[in-house]
Amino acid sequence: MQERNNKVMKKLDRYIGCPLVYVLGHLRKKNSFPVLPSQPRILLLKTAAIGDTILMEAIIHEIKSAYPQSSITFVCSKSNIAMVKMLPDIDEVILFQMKKPFISLCQISKMDTFDLLLDFGPWPRINSVISYFAPARFKIGFERKNMYRHYVYDAPVEHRDDLHEMDNYRNILRRAKIKINGYNPCLPVEQKKILPYKDYIVFHMFPGGSSVLLRSWSDENWLALGHELQKRYECPIIFTGGPEDTAKAEQMADLFEKEGISASSVAAKYPLSQMPSLLGQAKMVISVNTGIMHMSAAVGVPLIALHGATSDLRWGPLSDKAIVVKSGENCQPCISLGFESHCQNPKCMEHITVDMVLEKIDELGRRLQK
Repeated sequence: MQERNNKVMKKLDRYIGCPLVYVLGHLRKKNSFPVLPSQPRILLLKTAAIGDTILMEAIIHEIKSAYPQSSITFVCSKSNIAMVKMLPDIDEVILFQMKKPFISLCQISKMDTFDLLLDFGPWPRINSVISYFAPARFKIGFERKNMYRHYVYDAPVEHRDDLHEMDNYRNILRRAKIKINGYNPCLPVEQKKILPYKDYIVFHMFPGGSSVLLRSWSDENWLALGHELQKRYECPIIFTGGPEDTAKAEQMADLFEKEGISASSVAAKYPLSQMPSLLGQAKMVISVNTGIMHMSAAVGVPLIALHGATSDLRWGPLSDKAIVVKSGENCQPCISLGFESHCQNPKCMEHITVDMVLEKIDELGRRLQK
């Protein structure tokens, strides 16, 4: 049974988590902000997902700039542990097993006391439960309307829809009195070539998480775009994706080849640790809003990001080499946390045309030439 987007777990998180966190919050005495030592022990909590976790690279950078000798422990889940292990300056990674919460809570409760606990989950009540049991002198986490998860924190921080998630994260640091330098996520790219091509363009057509329908672009549009880019650049199209995307990615690559477009699939053929270099060595990445989009922004590759129901204000790529394509519907955006919308007619993605994408590619090219 999968952990991420598990409907049973989400229902348990809501219907058991909300009253549990309320009770736990009233059992815990709230603390005042402590005087931090020069080498503080800091616990970071982020249990999903790859894109969100990439943003944490900048948060760790901010912490290390303020406290170079700090010790950082990161609590994560199965869904994002591979990405967490790619982040620099983490001293210890703790895997929280969603399917065995009592075992994990027992393990966490026995850790030595931290000076700060910073929870970057905007809605999961399980994060609040973890925060309650984690020994820390001061605990900071998000408060969001109708989420009922903030009761256990010494200092709740409002989670806002009118801010990019990176700025919501920075507000957690501000409440911890950590100076903000404005770092954006940055991942290294190896010089050694990953793929045997001089140039290639990456297509990432698979949104992760929930609300997949609201963030998908049609196969016909990807194919038409492939034809146009083949004329322009005469380099292969590379399809990326996870294990669950393998069959579809190979199907699309085969279709492109039959249409005379050089293409291949690398879905699930390379570990996540090699993906920053694979993306960073590309001529261009064109992606829907998902973790690969954030990774592409973090490696500084020219990036075209297709946004439908998700807000580019909240989740847009953080890169000077990235540009967003959206259709601009009146109902757009309709999701912020990822699961609110019940739209069954995602015209916001349907109305993104190939010409719109080509126009943005030209605009990005002009920007990069300046």
